[in-house]
Amino acid sequence: MTMNDRPIRDPALQAALNDVKRIMQRYGLAGACMLVSAEEAAFTYGLHAPWSAIRGDATTPLGWRIRAIEAETGKALTHRRVEGAVHTICQLADFGSQTMDWMEEIKLMLRQAGIDFDHTPFNGQPLPHLGPEPKASK
Repeated sequence: MTMNDRPIRDPALQAALNDVKRIMQRYGLAGACMLVSAEEAAFTYGLHAPWSAIRGDATTPLGWRIRAIEAETGKALTHRRVEGAVHTICQLADFGSQTMDWMEEIKLMLRQAGIDFDHTPFNGQPLPHLGPEPKASK
């Protein structure tokens, strides 16, 4: 499972995130979870599920890869697992888009209600990339 790359200070937040990870593993589910406490937030991506071609791989930037080798698992199972991987990725992308849209609408409503706030996304840290780092624009 891919998680925060920093220690989580809030022990209750860490315990809850560990519970979520165990639940995904116990039930063979893929997904993502963001938990927010009063002082910090933590997330996990549980992308590997037995029905998916997504497999853990510590040598990749986010700790997983899509592994689909027909010679190892047969044509039908390989096809089902690739479909499972694509299903997972598309569903998480949809959820991410929905969450982004809704939270931007809520932030606008807060500002319209006179609530002023500052927020630095990801505490100013760059997001990791799955492939080569994007080239800086000139």
